[in-house]
Amino acid sequence: MIDDLDRGLHAVRDALDGLAARWPAIPVPAALRLLRGSIRDTPVELRTRRFADATYTLTLAEIAESSTGALRAVTAIGVPHGAPLPILGIDLIALQGSLALIAVDLAPTDDALWSDLPASLLGQLHLDTAGMVVARRWPEFATEVFSPRALLAGARRGHESAVLAQIAGFVASLAPLFASAPTATPAAIAAADARRHRWIQAERRNRREHDALARMFGEPSVAYLDLLFPPA
Repeated sequence: MIDDLDRGLHAVRDALDGLAARWPAIPVPAALRLLRGSIRDTPVELRTRRFADATYTLTLAEIAESSTGALRAVTAIGVPHGAPLPILGIDLIALQGSLALIAVDLAPTDDALWSDLPASLLGQLHLDTAGMVVARRWPEFATEVFSPRALLAGARRGHESAVLAQIAGFVASLAPLFASAPTATPAAIAAADARRHRWIQAERRNRREHDALARMFGEPSVAYLDLLFPPA
């Protein structure tokens, strides 16, 4: 099952690479491009890449076993700036042969725009994974800023590969969202930027993720979280 998880996570990463190709690559601070740590005494590496244009920044991160290269986590964070685009959040964690965490969302920065394609894509992902996942309780920070159709779950045993295949397909379906920045008034852009700020500040209160990163990678995790979720 671990090999199947690795293949499934690679498929999601490949789909994310395809999505990222629409934006130029931008530098990640040298000290944060590669972090080395451990998960339950297994050496692991956290590698991070970034892509951006004038209206969107996409950060891709992955955790892999140092000895085998097998993926154990894939994360994507897409944040708009100066445009009312949705915030992309994907967090997939595979440990001890299970897909323990599935978090996929397109958080709205503009409700009217979100209710069109983003809501439809998330609704389809729920349909495509029905019966294959077990819903997880939403943490408090998520209830403040996630969309009502966010998928927060774990995979049922034996369905991990199928779930990851559906998530890879979901990522592939996102391209039309970013084909062009939506036209918006200055007031709408300011409102979207304010919601982006609230989303970032809510993520900074995600103590469970912060503590897990600290256990795995030690002191550099503080600067790493500031990279992902810049303080006000």
